[in-house]
Amino acid sequence: MASIHILRHGQSLHNVHRGYPHRDPPLTDIGSQQASNVRPPAEPDLILVSPMTRTIQTALIVFSRHLKTSPTKVELQVWPDLREAHDAVCNRGVSRAEMAAKFPQFDLSACHEEWDYLPHSFEDAVMRAERVRRRLKDLSRSYKNIFLVTHRGFIAFLVKGERFDVCESRSYRFAAENEVNEQRYGINNDTGEEQDFGPNLLLPIYTPPMGNANSDAEEISAL
Repeated sequence: MASIHILRHGQSLHNVHRGYPHRDPPLTDIGSQQASNVRPPAEPDLILVSPMTRTIQTALIVFSRHLKTSPTKVELQVWPDLREAHDAVCNRGVSRAEMAAKFPQFDLSACHEEWDYLPHSFEDAVMRAERVRRRLKDLSRSYKNIFLVTHRGFIAFLVKGERFDVCESRSYRFAAENEVNEQRYGINNDTGEEQDFGPNLLLPIYTPPMGNANSDAEEISAL
């Protein structure tokens, strides 16, 4: 089965301006530099990205070598289920038409025409995370290294562990049945609530760091 590499986006405008009042903030110059410092631990077979400007920008920088070739070496898919798990204005996207104008090279057909997703709830985010893990497990039979570019809050629903810094990446594998039974329950590091992370549990595997020395200690808002 594939290794699943999860990457948080680089620093964005809402990370440095408390109460950022606009939808879909882009990366800052620092965030772009953070993304350029990332060194993926493996060659990607598939890249899956949240439908937000900051995640797509991060992916375009981190995987520029793979995405700029013709034909492209690797497929990038935009998954609405990878969107953030908070309802702040900065975590709301824009219409599919607006995103298509920004990023015409990508297929956005999976996205809603308008950003009209249901309001966030803990229960819905848990179900969405399991839906993503289930899809990943199906895909992992056909791919070797799958990369996700997503958000800190949603990552907390996907996997157990410490919070991700900006442009931090960690690598995971799907748990064996006995591991699922022993380890599927844990604490969501963003909400502090107990959560079921199974049945398609992802467990960390050791890989060298992705060349990222970025810390968000200076961030005001860390979503």
